[in-house]
Amino acid sequence: MTQRIKFVVLLALALGTAWVITPKPQPANASATLPLAAVSPRAFFEENCVACHDARTKKGGLDLTSLGQDFAQAATFATWVKIHDRVQAGEMPPKGAPQPEVAQRNGFLKAIAEPMVAADAARIRTEGRSVLRRMNRYEYENTLRALLGAPWLQIKELLPEDGERYRFNKSGEALGVSHVQISRYLAAAEHALREVLARSEKQPETITKRYYAREQRSFTGHVEFSQFNTASERATFPLLGNAADVAVLNKTAPMTVGAADPAKRELESMGVVASSYEPLEIRFNQFKAPVPGRYKLRLSAHSFWAGPESPEKWWKPSRTEASAGRTHEPITLYAEIPPRQMRYLANVDVSPEPSVQEVEVYLLKDETIRPDAVRLFRSRPPNWRNPLAEKDGQPGVAFRWLEVVGPICDEWPGKGHRLMFGDLPFKKNAKGKIEVVSSNPHADAERLLRNFLQQVYRRPQPIEEETQRFLKLVDASLKNGDSFTDAMITAYSAVLCSPAFTTLEEKPGRLDDYALASRLSFFLWNAEPDAKLRELAAQGALRKPTILRAQVDRMLADARAQQFVNSFLDYWLDLRKVNITSPDELLYCDYYLDDHLVESATFETRAFFAELVRGDLPARNLIASDFVMVNERLANLYGLSGVQGSQIRRVTLPPDSVRGGLLTQASVLKVTANGTTTSPVVRGAWMMERILGKPAPPPPAGVPAVEPDIRGATTLRQQLEKHRTNPSCNACHAKIDPAGFALENFDVFGAWRDKYRALAEGEKAPGVGKNGQKFAFRYIQPVDASGSLPNGRNFKDVRELKTLLLQDERQIARNLTNQLLVFATGTPTQFSDRPKVEALLDRAASKGYGVQSLIHLLVESEMFRNK
Repeated sequence: MTQRIKFVVLLALALGTAWVITPKPQPANASATLPLAAVSPRAFFEENCVACHDARTKKGGLDLTSLGQDFAQAATFATWVKIHDRVQAGEMPPKGAPQPEVAQRNGFLKAIAEPMVAADAARIRTEGRSVLRRMNRYEYENTLRALLGAPWLQIKELLPEDGERYRFNKSGEALGVSHVQISRYLAAAEHALREVLARSEKQPETITKRYYAREQRSFTGHVEFSQFNTASERATFPLLGNAADVAVLNKTAPMTVGAADPAKRELESMGVVASSYEPLEIRFNQFKAPVPGRYKLRLSAHSFWAGPESPEKWWKPSRTEASAGRTHEPITLYAEIPPRQMRYLANVDVSPEPSVQEVEVYLLKDETIRPDAVRLFRSRPPNWRNPLAEKDGQPGVAFRWLEVVGPICDEWPGKGHRLMFGDLPFKKNAKGKIEVVSSNPHADAERLLRNFLQQVYRRPQPIEEETQRFLKLVDASLKNGDSFTDAMITAYSAVLCSPAFTTLEEKPGRLDDYALASRLSFFLWNAEPDAKLRELAAQGALRKPTILRAQVDRMLADARAQQFVNSFLDYWLDLRKVNITSPDELLYCDYYLDDHLVESATFETRAFFAELVRGDLPARNLIASDFVMVNERLANLYGLSGVQGSQIRRVTLPPDSVRGGLLTQASVLKVTANGTTTSPVVRGAWMMERILGKPAPPPPAGVPAVEPDIRGATTLRQQLEKHRTNPSCNACHAKIDPAGFALENFDVFGAWRDKYRALAEGEKAPGVGKNGQKFAFRYIQPVDASGSLPNGRNFKDVRELKTLLLQDERQIARNLTNQLLVFATGTPTQFSDRPKVEALLDRAASKGYGVQSLIHLLVESEMFRNK
């Protein structure tokens, strides 16, 4: 018996009657008349495959004559899936080889798919789709914030970076648990618990206090020149209203009139014509948050116009000539713990008219407030020049005062403190620290632990047994001489690191209501279930379709849904990496040091996806939409007019705009570039995988990557044409390069370009960058954004590419559904899930594959509601 015949006989025995073995291949015209299930895989392989995939040739490393049929073996099953998909996509047999009739191909696919689906479904019934996993660090932070009532907690960065599987941090296959992990989680849990302890014997008073810029050392310290700074751009400007306060500059008047003249004091301000950056780093340093919590910030400021130092040096500002402002300026407020540990808080806008802008924020203890006039330039030596300067002056921002209201306590003691210690009294000890007082430590500990466990665990547990287990830790700590407070925190920290808390417990088969509540909450809020979900789970009501749908609506309308949007996009689109590279200071000095642009780009993509969910907009908007979510900085980058201010809002695009959808957003285009060059290969592969759901295989071993020529002598297209003469390279590049070429009209930050930049000979570029340096780059080779898709359809630019991609809207929706499925369950679409996904898409088609509809249908599906 030959190897080939032995192979198909064994295969037939393994798969049973689903495969019909015939003595010889049927003629093509005969097989077209057979029922689909009657197409012999042996015949199909003999006729179409084994010439290249037997033991001798073994092309691509695949020997069909030795391929096993035990679908319980993951590697074997994966190979069969690959065979199925390559044949289904028309990639095998390859182009140029004789092709099977459509009916023969479909019959073959049906013959192998049916037993594969059956085997996969049987595995899922036994094991479940997903594997046991712990919370990732995003989820852990969000959960502790909710549990302890402390939205300000910063826990994520205390924990090790999570592993990734299937592009997300949601799979137990990548979320390992090591002694290092446990140690860090223990430290993070203790930190969180101590952060929410009451810090005083009485409720902190909510104080309203104003901090005047003229009384802040970080402002006034830059009024006088020194050996480290003799440039007015790096100095602060004492102003009275819109006029220069020359008397203060000449030291004939005090820095401030103070409380003696309230009317004049209200007009005093300190101006800047540069963004807050070394060495000009302004902050309201007299304020430090006394305790972590909620505060209101009110900023009084306005824009002004600094006159030129002289007609000859008009780009240098005069500190003695100032007038009313002409511009609206965005201000970013950061929380800062020196040196330079900064957190973004909010954006506000100021105008020529003095105004007070109010925001509500959460602050950590000892954080101060750093305002940054982010549109203004950042001077970098040597010989900088303000790019915003005009012949008659340049814009600036005048800061008058910051008023802080807080801490604002809605309840005292806070939720976290009461969760740990109930109504036990507390007082300061000899060291000035708060200690909880217990007259019966063992009994109180047992009572408090029991309540804590009932609140913390997301499903019924043997509470008495658990209580006694953790009570031993309290007793041991007390015996060791620890205070009651420290002993309880020791036990609570252990609870917050226990498997019952950190893992998502799911059993094979249909999820019970508690597991369903957790899966739903960690999907749509990226955090633990709230009281309402737990109540419904306890009632056994959550599984009811009408109630489940109502809860999805409630959760998506809740502010916590933003946590889902942020985390989902951080991994699906790699938004968390948006700041991992910086624009090159020579090639792209117009973006260099532009933090506001980076932040705005991230906010745009989040707001865009949230808008798709909120409005149940069709998934095709991921490719092409008639609107964008932008602020003034992004609008300028995109060439859109009529947008003012730093707040992100929906803006309708003009006809024939290249913008709209994800592909032409600044964040995506920055993430897929390296700050110096763009690559059609990188962008094309990214688009094919993340947006179209058609990932390219890894490059062949030993084939070097194509590196762009930053000198500009040749374009990457020219280099790739040479690279693709290698057949093993061309097979993949023919799929991924065209989509990447369409995006070549966009530079490393997403601005439109007709020519490439290079540090070589070419057309000199006029202008000055945000760093104050003249453009060093030159314009060279023209951009060619045309291409041809593997199916032969041609396009000349990104507009036409979008049109071609939208001819298969279902694939866009299919990929989004698959991405959401991984995020929701930690497992990608399995082979036996495919028919279920198609059924889901059938139901969503009538609504144009609306994004919210896809979420609803996913939650209702068997894939979501089973382990």
